[in-house]
Amino acid sequence: MPEIAQSLVVSEEFEFNKVATGIYGLNTVKPEFFTVPFNQKSKYEESKFDFDPFDADVTVSIWKSDRVSGAPVIEDSFDLASGFTQIFSSKVRGKIEKNSPVANLAPMNLELHLGRSMTLSRGVYVIVLGFQWSRLDVLTVRLWGQENGTNTVGGKSGDAVKNCTYTPTTDSYPEGRAYMGLGVQRWNGDPASSIGFGTRFRLATAKVTSCIVKGEWGNDIFNPGDLDIALIRSS
Repeated sequence: MPEIAQSLVVSEEFEFNKVATGIYGLNTVKPEFFTVPFNQKSKYEESKFDFDPFDADVTVSIWKSDRVSGAPVIEDSFDLASGFTQIFSSKVRGKIEKNSPVANLAPMNLELHLGRSMTLSRGVYVIVLGFQWSRLDVLTVRLWGQENGTNTVGGKSGDAVKNCTYTPTTDSYPEGRAYMGLGVQRWNGDPASSIGFGTRFRLATAKVTSCIVKGEWGNDIFNPGDLDIALIRSS
């Protein structure tokens, strides 16, 4: 169950009963993807923005940090098993469908109705979205977000040469950041060994759009950022 999370700071108590975010697109794969060596997998993977809608089960969980003082932003990596208390968890049915044409802004077209109202008091929180779907050709569901940072080197590890000059994006929400869940069991092709996600998270990163070169995925520049997410009270 792939997981993505967003940290946020609540300055005054508020109530909501719906979480919304936006679908950016999909990464789909052919059956060969699962059998070829890692350096050949990109041949069998494709990004798609126009696709037939399908259902997904989305587990929405909300965790409150035990932190009572200090900087509000949570560290680059953390474990929910230490220093956090779960205050809500529910599995919600959602519709994964194509969004408006790719642009700087897009509607939040994935609405997750929680089934009851939630009240958040002042504090630091992490909202986790865990996705499950039955389409075997869908490898990744990509959500809208905003990267921000000043990285100038390429690659996920920041150790690849990349000649690109870009204008850094201003961090519109410095109080929070997006995180990705870390698998607790490596998939090795054995049906008895499945990827599981536990309680550990680290910063999620996204490509600097103006520096993307097709076919050079490994050398793209990645920055941290925020997930486009809204907590809504609706009737």
